[in-house]
Amino acid sequence: MALLLCTGLFAQKSMSWKKHRKLAEDLMEQGEYYEAAQNFEAAWEQKNKKTELIYQAAEAYYLVNDYRAAAAAYQHVSDRQDLDPVIGLKYARSLKQDGQYDKAIAAFEAVSATYTGQDKVILEDIIKMEIQGAEMAGQLAARQDRNMDLKYPGSSINSDEEDFAPYPVTPDLLYFSSSKGGKARIYSSQRQGIAWSQADIPGNFPVIQNGQYANGSLSPNGDRFYFTICNDSRGWDQLKTRCELFVIKREGTNWTQPERLPDYINMDGVTATMPHVVHIGGREIIYYSSNREGGRGGMDIWYVVRDLGRNDNDFTFPVNLGPVVNTLGEEITPFYDQEEGTLYFASNGHPSVGGFDVFRSLGEEVNWTIPENAGLPVNSSANDYGFIINRSHTGGFVVSNRPFGGDKNNTRNADIFEFNIGGNRLTLKGNVYDQENGELLDNISVTLYQLFEDGTENMLITKDFSSGSYLFELLPDRQFRVEVGRNGYVPQTYSFITNDPANMTYGQPIYLSAGEVGLPPATNPGTTPINPPVANNDPDDSGFGNNNNSNVIESNPPVTINNSGEVYTARGTSARDDLEYTSTAPQHSGTYYKIQLVALSRFDPNNSKLDAVRGIGRIDTEEIVNSGLTRILLADFFTESEAKAALRSARDTFSSAYIVKYEDGIRYGKVRL
Repeated sequence: MALLLCTGLFAQKSMSWKKHRKLAEDLMEQGEYYEAAQNFEAAWEQKNKKTELIYQAAEAYYLVNDYRAAAAAYQHVSDRQDLDPVIGLKYARSLKQDGQYDKAIAAFEAVSATYTGQDKVILEDIIKMEIQGAEMAGQLAARQDRNMDLKYPGSSINSDEEDFAPYPVTPDLLYFSSSKGGKARIYSSQRQGIAWSQADIPGNFPVIQNGQYANGSLSPNGDRFYFTICNDSRGWDQLKTRCELFVIKREGTNWTQPERLPDYINMDGVTATMPHVVHIGGREIIYYSSNREGGRGGMDIWYVVRDLGRNDNDFTFPVNLGPVVNTLGEEITPFYDQEEGTLYFASNGHPSVGGFDVFRSLGEEVNWTIPENAGLPVNSSANDYGFIINRSHTGGFVVSNRPFGGDKNNTRNADIFEFNIGGNRLTLKGNVYDQENGELLDNISVTLYQLFEDGTENMLITKDFSSGSYLFELLPDRQFRVEVGRNGYVPQTYSFITNDPANMTYGQPIYLSAGEVGLPPATNPGTTPINPPVANNDPDDSGFGNNNNSNVIESNPPVTINNSGEVYTARGTSARDDLEYTSTAPQHSGTYYKIQLVALSRFDPNNSKLDAVRGIGRIDTEEIVNSGLTRILLADFFTESEAKAALRSARDTFSSAYIVKYEDGIRYGKVRL
């Protein structure tokens, strides 16, 4: 502390330029780059002829992402290629990330005109991309999403260090990572009204003896938590601190000790980090970022897959997402929105309005559309990454080092920002009906293709929808083809172009005719399918008690066995829904169903959203023991058709609602009918 009190510009009157320089060099050794920069600058102000001092100040400011101070320092030596061959590029980038786009473009052009190094061709490609990004900033500003409300959560989550990797477990429970205290750790915070609780280490998280740990992602069914354990270096750097992927597994209300993923994922000397896990078609897919060999350059996005029918860590060999997504730059923080079939990721290798920008691309695994910049206010002239949407699709989070009003006044550290999602997303929606009777068909399969001018097409994604309604997010100014099918029906297809600025929703109703041409027939009971069955791709699908038998004979309403209104305690009976809960809801004999709308940390019976669904059924609650969460449900439905009709109505207000089965008054778990 005594050392810091004598640093900075305040001490320059009492210190010679040599003492400032010596102190700056010592501070650089200690990793105190900002204070070092101030002292290099103070030394230069006393000794202007020693231009290497202001160059060293600029370099130190550049290291801590103080773009404005770096640009102000670099401007004095921007043509001194003898000090640094790419000094002009650093100056131009500092201007760009400070939002001085016109000056940045001129500086980039000056570098292109004066640089004579052997790698001039490569540098010109970089400069071309940087200028494209700077020019794009004005275009994106005119198209900024005014319906997206960006908020600063405050000091209960954010600190003066790096705060990153947000993962919304529920809309009101956030896991995230922070390097406060000098080492990265995973923290949790609970929404309390309009604020967030003071962050703390999750109470049931296992003790990590060595190293730093961060970048968590929970599996959709809640039974696995993937994260990174990183080397115990002096400081934290998102790109330079070497990390490896680990998993902990749920055992009741506790977690196992961390298990390191196999060596072919965590290779010696290689970083594997920033995992995001999804479940699709009976498989668990982990998208993550790594600098392993075989990539395009720097950090690339890769994926590995394992069979959900096993509980081991036997993954496929890592696969690179390919050159459409990955560049010669850095691609990090993948997030796959399963409901929309969209990959969000951050990159500084695609044209950006800042350094790292968030991009989105439709598809899955290795088939992707050309990435589109996510625009403003998701992106800024600073670094933006770690984008994620919560499961209810009401909002999400993004990490940025941008200044933000009176809440954040510098770019030297990254903070977590929260946003609410507006209504201006471009979507494909439609319903599928039986041609004969006009009824909505369930268990449909929809494939989305992108069409190109040369007549070729690329399959982007295939998804199953149990409700008969399909939904995808689209990108503008592209041509698509939709193919819809169902077992025992002739598939139908149509094409369209997303080029109408007045139209935010595309799609049309489809009427399928029964026939022999269609999807492969369902596997007969007792046989083993060649490929695992495709699961419902609901982003809230936890795989609880899947029941896909549409031929169940519906029974008469069960008999009420408990209608006292007294509190009772029970436990879910399926392997994937065995949490203990308390409730006062009536209990019935036999099998019946409820619609789970949401799970909240605080239940308000007067919430206006509930008014929209009260006519569908009775509002029930279940308090999950020792979790602080309350399930909100609609009850009771005694036939499958009633439950499915109720679900369709409930999803108009609660898009992530699902059906839960009860047997003899006890919750079994989530089912698909």
